[in-house]
Parts: sequence; C-alpha cells; structure tokens
Amino acid sequence: MDNNKGWDTHRLHVIHELERSNERLSKIDSRLSAIENKLAVLDTKVYAATFFFSVVFTGVFNFIAGRI
Repeated sequence: MDNNKGWDTHRLHVIHELERSNERLSKIDSRLSAIENKLAVLDTKVYAATFFFSVVFTGVFNFIAGRI
C-alpha cells in the first residue's frame, strides 16, 4: 500500500512537470513562429531593395555609357 501512495505522489509531480514543459514549449513555438514571420518580411524587403538598386544602377551605367 505504501508503494502505491508513493507512486501517486510521484505521478502528480511528473504530470505537473509535463504540463509545465508543455507550456514552455508552446511559448517557444509561438516565439519561433513570430521570428519566422519577421524573417520572411525581412527577406522580401531585401529582395525588393536589391531589385530596385539593380534597376537604378543599370540605368545609371547605361546612361554613363551613352546607351540611353
């Protein structure tokens, strides 16, 4: 009987730790998702800026070379 009571107490501690770990993992998952979204926006901005500067510099170089 004492062994069963010891397991009941231990089981409650294990369940509590699992719930706490699950909460922490959920928070980490939501933070990671937010970081991924910000990174996608940043990537898009970098690609757009690269395209813009590429068009501008190509135009400037063509103008200097007398092609326009």
